[in-house]
Amino acid sequence: MRLQRVLIGAVVLAALAPASSASAKLVGEFDAAIRNVRPWGGYTVVASGRVYDTTGAPAPRLASAIVHFPRGASLRDRFLTDRYRCDGSRLLANPDPALCRNAEFASGTLLLDARPAIEDPVPASIWLFLSAGGKPGSRAGIVILVRANRRSPAWNFDVLHGYLVREPASASRFGYRLELPTTLQPLLPQVTLSLIELKLRIGGLVQTRHVRVCVRRSQGRCVMRRRRTRRTFWLRVPDCPRGRKVSFGADYAFLGESTITKRRSVGCSRFLDLPSAHRKGEIPK
Repeated sequence: MRLQRVLIGAVVLAALAPASSASAKLVGEFDAAIRNVRPWGGYTVVASGRVYDTTGAPAPRLASAIVHFPRGASLRDRFLTDRYRCDGSRLLANPDPALCRNAEFASGTLLLDARPAIEDPVPASIWLFLSAGGKPGSRAGIVILVRANRRSPAWNFDVLHGYLVREPASASRFGYRLELPTTLQPLLPQVTLSLIELKLRIGGLVQTRHVRVCVRRSQGRCVMRRRRTRRTFWLRVPDCPRGRKVSFGADYAFLGESTITKRRSVGCSRFLDLPSAHRKGEIPK
C-alpha cells in the first residue's frame, strides 16, 4: 500500500511539473515595408523585429543583428564625407542624438527584457548615424546610440559600433547589409539584457542644394532664371526585378543559440515611375 501511494504521488508530480526545456523554442519575427516614396528618389524603410521564447522565459542575449538591403540601393559617395559622419566619443560624453543630427539616418525603439532582476520590460530609444568605416569591406561605419527611456538602476545608455557592408556577389537579392551589434552593458553585473522587440524607421539622409536654372530662352540665350531646390537621397533607387518585388532580410545571432534568418519581399513597382529611376545602379565596385 505504501509503494502504491509513492507511485501515485510520482505520477501527480510528473503531471504538475513544467514542460522540459527540450520543448522550448526560440522564435524570431521580421517585417519590412517601403513608405513615403518621393519623386526625387527618397523613400523610408520601416522595419520591425520581435524575439521570444515559447515558454515565456527571457530570450538568450542577442549578440548581433543584420538587416539586408535590396540590390541596387547603393550608398552615394557624396555622403561619405565629414559632414555626414558622427564621432561616437561625443555621444559617450553626452548621449544626445542632436550632437550628430547631420549623420542620423534611422531611429526607433527597443523593448528589453531584464528578468529576473527587473520584472517589467525596459523601453529604450535607438538612433543610427553614419561614421567613418573601420572594417575591411565596409562601405561606412555606423554609430548606434541606445538610451533607456526611464531611469533604471540597471542600465542607462550604450554607444555601439556597426558597419554598412557590401554583400558578396552570391547574394543575388541583396546589395548591402547593416551589421548591428546589440550586446548592451548593464550597470549591475547580475543583470542581463535581452531583446524583446525592435522597431526601426530608416528615413535616410538627404542633401539639399539650391541652384539657378534657365526657364526661358530667346535666340539661343537664357533670358530668365529661377532658383530651384535639388535633393539627392543617400541611396540610389533599388533595382526592381521582373517580379516587381525587392527583398529585405534579417539575421538574429544569439549567444549559445542558432542564428534565426528571416526574409521579406516588398513591392517595388512604385520606383519605376520615378523621374529619378534612371539613376538606379549596381553596387559600386
